[in-house]
Amino acid sequence: MTQERTTYPWVGFIILAAVIIGHCHYSLTVGGLDFSVYRSGAMTIFNNEGFTKELYQIDLHKISDTFWLPFTYPPFAALLFLPFAFIPSWLGISLMLALSFAVAWWIASLSYSYANQRGITIPFQDRLGPKGTIALLTALILITGPWRRGLGLVQINPLIMLLVMLDLLRPATKLPRGVLIGIAGGIKLTPLAFGLILLMRKDIKGVISLGVSFASTIAIGALLLPQEAKDFWFSAISDPSRVGNINYPDNIAILGWLMHLGIPEGSLLKILQYALILLLLLGTAALLPILHARGMIISEIALNAFLMMSMSPISWSHHNTWLPLIALALWVDAFGTFFSPGQLLTQVAKILSWIAILGLSISPLKIAEIIDPHSQDLNYASAPALVISALPIISLYLVILLWIWTGLSKRKQLLAPTP
Repeated sequence: MTQERTTYPWVGFIILAAVIIGHCHYSLTVGGLDFSVYRSGAMTIFNNEGFTKELYQIDLHKISDTFWLPFTYPPFAALLFLPFAFIPSWLGISLMLALSFAVAWWIASLSYSYANQRGITIPFQDRLGPKGTIALLTALILITGPWRRGLGLVQINPLIMLLVMLDLLRPATKLPRGVLIGIAGGIKLTPLAFGLILLMRKDIKGVISLGVSFASTIAIGALLLPQEAKDFWFSAISDPSRVGNINYPDNIAILGWLMHLGIPEGSLLKILQYALILLLLLGTAALLPILHARGMIISEIALNAFLMMSMSPISWSHHNTWLPLIALALWVDAFGTFFSPGQLLTQVAKILSWIAILGLSISPLKIAEIIDPHSQDLNYASAPALVISALPIISLYLVILLWIWTGLSKRKQLLAPTP
């Protein structure tokens, strides 16, 4: 007769509570910078609190004479942020944090189920129990580099992630798939890249729904904020001065890490950028049907998310809220099914994965600060700081390519009917 092992779920909840309290204290005292931009953008609509600046004024949220932040989202986003203009800033930040914490819990729950359904046990789950393990996973998500910095800034990215994942995971019944992705694209343009999943599934209805939904956000913005819509679509969207320094250590896009490696602006940089984007795009498009056929929906989303961030000229590391999903996809699917145990290629992929996940969890910005501890402005980070901080995202790019190559080389085997 075996004795049932005692579980201690409260351990996971205590750790989660400590992490949440730490985030709330920071965001409500010295953080919330990006939220202040969202709120300032919303305040321009009705000039709340005597705020008379224009929505796309370059110094919309001015910190000092040398530091300011513009509103970089479409007019539709400003309309969605409008409720924040009518409530105190602390309350808006609290609501955003609560929603972000809920999204992190949901992702942790999905991760727990996804791994267990594939026969993979989360470390300590036998001691923590299901709820305690999910609580611990949520805490781990919240302290990874992208989430840690994003919550400090009180960023919108967790909610964008929620819209995209809900659209791709839910049954496409009365509301066609693609609608929520289109709305996410209306808030922040980059999620439109997830249309590739629908395209490779040959979900034409979903692609059309995405396009109609996104077009509707443009129409709503143009109808309610006509001058602002004109300013954004014909001027602000193409103004490079609004997006920041592409060579800043925190930029994890392909263009960013190529510049971190010391490649100067010019023809060579553009050729390498577009070649690497095309390679990743074609590889991702080819692997998606294989992942879909095997029911690896989390890997579909994670792979497409990485493509989305890589293609953009600027993807700050805190945009990578997808990192926990990418780590899960590599652990459960890539190394669980695609890579053959014991092979040299598999060992190389594992090393690259550890460098990528650990480095990005620390965050490129923190790595650059460690390398350049006396730098007053990381816009002028040293060459060693730029190169070393870029190693995690370069490692992730390489391991994703290895995953794609392995998947395509085993295509027939992976698509063969399982007995």
